[in-house]
Amino acid sequence: MSNLQLLRSTEIFSTLLDDDLKFLLTRIKEQSFSKGEVIFSRGSAAIHFYIVKSGEVVIIQQPENGKNYDIAKYISGDSFGEFVYITGSLHDVEARALKNCRLLIFPHFPDTLDNLSLEKPHTISRLYLSFLSFLSSRLRAVHNLISENTIWVKHLQEQTYVDQLTGLYTKLFLDSEIPRLLQQPAAIIIIKPDRFKELNDTFGHKAGDAILGKIGNDLQDVLKNKYEGWALRLQSNELCVICQKTEKTGAIEIAKQIAKNILKIGPSWNKKTDNTKRGLTSSIGIGIYNQNNFNNIFNDTYTLMQKAWKKGGNRICIHKSI
Repeated sequence: MSNLQLLRSTEIFSTLLDDDLKFLLTRIKEQSFSKGEVIFSRGSAAIHFYIVKSGEVVIIQQPENGKNYDIAKYISGDSFGEFVYITGSLHDVEARALKNCRLLIFPHFPDTLDNLSLEKPHTISRLYLSFLSFLSSRLRAVHNLISENTIWVKHLQEQTYVDQLTGLYTKLFLDSEIPRLLQQPAAIIIIKPDRFKELNDTFGHKAGDAILGKIGNDLQDVLKNKYEGWALRLQSNELCVICQKTEKTGAIEIAKQIAKNILKIGPSWNKKTDNTKRGLTSSIGIGIYNQNNFNNIFNDTYTLMQKAWKKGGNRICIHKSI
């Protein structure tokens, strides 16, 4: 498995774009450790985390008084040390090579996320969102220990689950909550306004933000009027509506209404290749979650939307399974 494939298969990097991964690979060190060699010791600073490319690593608990014991083992494809790195803590355990192994180490000293963010701000922003999702998944493991009615928990959810610009739910909410709440069949509708960069270049980013906010309001209105579900901002100008108990006919009806609403919102402007004034069209993918893997159908639907957009947009593509 190549290092790029290894990154793609690792939870914390799995949601990043290919260009992001290719950049991060330039900031990763590949290092060999011999059997029994210490990778990090208790009390050391967590200045990076690790992915096992080959071999095995053991994590050893070292009580102040008493016998050391193994608490975890990692093999090829596993990652470790992320939580301590993200939280900026000191290691409270020791990691050793159980067998000869090769590890990918990120970020490679002297790189830090702060200086990487100066070089690739968008990439590191997406990485931080991935860190947040990672922490959220770990917090769910101890969810039964705290009350959902606790004020600070509600505040944290509001901050991480709601996009400040559009008022829509975030990708983190999609990953963390929707799969467990979803009732089948459910329509997945993914939307991308066409020529949005041209709009920003022509009218400015404030105008683009205002249009995204208006689209967000309209997506929420579509749900309020007839359907039960969620409207989300996935990233940048990519949006999504997930409607519970909705089949193909209802999904197409929603998609057509969304496209119509966006056309009314967007300004008209001259495209350089012709003299026709056109409003803001959109590329839309439709899938139905029904007795299948949610992540697979979601990713397929996202790919449909991307294909529609790359072909010039202004079209609705429906997943072949429906």
